[in-house]
Amino acid sequence: MEPIEPEPRGRAALRRGLALTSLLFFLGTGAFVADSPIPGNDSQQITVRTPRDLPRLPHRIGNGPLTLIGGWELFSDNSEFGGFSALHAMGDGRLLALSDAAILAGFTITSKGRAENSFIAPLPVRRGERSTKKDQDSESLTFDPVTGRYWAGFEQRHRIRRYAPGFARAEATGKPPAMQEWPDNGGAEAIVRLRDGRFLVFAESRSIRPGVTVGLIFRSDPAEPGARALSFAYQPPEGYRITDVAQLPDGRLVALHRRFHYAEGVSARIALIDVRRVRPGALVRPSVTATLKPPLPVDNMEGIAVDREGKRTILWVIADDNYLSLQRNLLLKFEFSEPASSR
Repeated sequence: MEPIEPEPRGRAALRRGLALTSLLFFLGTGAFVADSPIPGNDSQQITVRTPRDLPRLPHRIGNGPLTLIGGWELFSDNSEFGGFSALHAMGDGRLLALSDAAILAGFTITSKGRAENSFIAPLPVRRGERSTKKDQDSESLTFDPVTGRYWAGFEQRHRIRRYAPGFARAEATGKPPAMQEWPDNGGAEAIVRLRDGRFLVFAESRSIRPGVTVGLIFRSDPAEPGARALSFAYQPPEGYRITDVAQLPDGRLVALHRRFHYAEGVSARIALIDVRRVRPGALVRPSVTATLKPPLPVDNMEGIAVDREGKRTILWVIADDNYLSLQRNLLLKFEFSEPASSR
């Protein structure tokens, strides 16, 4: 075999230059592909996992009426999954979670702790209405069991929209004048339709004075033009902001509040409101029944819903992960039980 002669120095340098040029082109093409829009994932599947910090169950929360009986982290490959700001319980473990991007997620938590029959879909928009991000900042949700209709509260442009049963369509959109001066990100954080037909809307950060925010009472449908609002003052637990509210079987309200402290981290407080004290011009102070903080599983808790299982009253609480990998879409299940004498 003839000996292989060494490649001339100039040719070797040219070869290395071409190889480097090819490598840079390849890397450049890869970077271009990586920066290109990634197609959205429209998966309808929701899965659950037990939180690593879930205590042994059942776990009573302090000396109050709440006992933690279940906890899950929610996952989906759907590109729009997460960011939950409101929650509604339909019975038999069926839940509807509404994100702050007007995305509705429905799923059932089975008796074995699995998620089944899930869907993920945007809320319908009325014909002729805008659908920008500012128009779709949904924060709150309530329901009328008689008509089957839903109402959602929106920040930024401060509206309340009514939906037909099953969210078949958006029926009406109201822009109550009393809400139009609220902060962009401090609007209708909580809304509840009471059994007597009134609606209560709680502002997250529209302050009357330090530590006291605005609440509104509507005696008619707030999504209809001309709906009149009467105001009251709401004093949440010190350092906390209200994020959701629901009505208990006995008529009282249960309110969820969140807090972030640089030294102590995140926490949440669940409190009761005597609905008889919610009157025009009144100062309403809730009674705290539970504080959720580490080492319990807790995150940016934003949604609360009331359910019944036989004779038991159930509270569901959901967290908003802000679409960040460091946060979690937590779902917690509590039994609410207190002595009749304390009501």
